[in-house]
Amino acid sequence: MEFKQYINKRNKPVFMYIHGECLSTFSFKIETKELKKDFTVILPIIGNDFKDIESAADEIIAFIDKKYKGHIAVLSGFSLGGQIAINILSKRPDFCDHAIIEEARMEPMKIRNWSDLVAVYANPLAQNKLFNSFMYYTKFNKDFAEKEYYQNFKQLSKDTVKNQLEATYSFTMPENLNQVTCQMAIMVGQRVRKAYKHSADLLHEQVPNSHIFMLMNYTHGDFSLGHPEEFIRFVKSWIQKKDKQQRKAAVKEQPADEGIYMPNWKHILLRLKEKRQKQKQLSERV
Repeated sequence: MEFKQYINKRNKPVFMYIHGECLSTFSFKIETKELKKDFTVILPIIGNDFKDIESAADEIIAFIDKKYKGHIAVLSGFSLGGQIAINILSKRPDFCDHAIIEEARMEPMKIRNWSDLVAVYANPLAQNKLFNSFMYYTKFNKDFAEKEYYQNFKQLSKDTVKNQLEATYSFTMPENLNQVTCQMAIMVGQRVRKAYKHSADLLHEQVPNSHIFMLMNYTHGDFSLGHPEEFIRFVKSWIQKKDKQQRKAAVKEQPADEGIYMPNWKHILLRLKEKRQKQKQLSERV
């Protein structure tokens, strides 16, 4: 496995992000530019050498053991990357101080997406640029990185695509996650399939210091891929405990159709507050 490292100074806390299936480091390029100011950023590349989640997790652990004494500050992963991160934590419960798991399924899925079947069993068709666009939009509802997705897909062998997709579909949540010591943020979009929300609940039940953050109006991949500025803001406020004033200002300026990361109970309180304000305004007009 190849690792991209962004090191500007020594003794910086280490931030690792593991990308999702059929993606690459372009998934985190905007976040990297900002986070490397405060962290040493490491991006594992799940390329043509990928076989399964177990071996990928072992490679990452071996790399961190060798380079960073077996412990990092933040471990983050999206989809397949989130599953690899969970496997790492099951093997090494004290691997990191904070973990961000974004829309990773925690139980096997029998029903396959049609585009994934095409990617494996009709790979030449999947590498057609026009058809690849159709495949992209079955996974992501917005144009996060359509061009980068196509360019990366062309570089992946048929066996690699098959291995990555089979791994994410067949993943089963490992045992002994109740021993994980880090603070974990479980990110899930409001507009994703029920399987992702159910997986978030399953993971939350097993990991002691975990919190579910519902991303309002967000679709699959809408957080780290679609709104990197929100991902950065979340890291600054949740992990670094700073940028609170900017975060509050940004929330006020957000359009109505854009999601806000927050725990469910905070979202409910916000809705109640908005409802009361509307009722008060109506009564004053009358």
